[in-house]
Amino acid sequence: MSLPTVVTAEAVHELIRAELVDLGIPEETISPETKFDTMEIDSLDVADLMSTIKREYGVDIRRAELAGVSIGELVDRVVAGASSR
Repeated sequence: MSLPTVVTAEAVHELIRAELVDLGIPEETISPETKFDTMEIDSLDVADLMSTIKREYGVDIRRAELAGVSIGELVDRVVAGASSR
């Protein structure tokens, strides 16, 4: 029997940061306050990021739900969603 994995904000933030850097977003511009609307990533890249989050944490977030959302807010949502599973 395996123990449930605890999802931490640090782990989720690191996953999102790594994915955004892979998409070409400069690392120095990525902070909890950075809003998705301000980053220059296309909708397919956002969809890939959301697919990664769903695969890793089982949390389904639609691209349209990211309007006006910061990275920190997304992290909080993923942690809350993963904890409630």
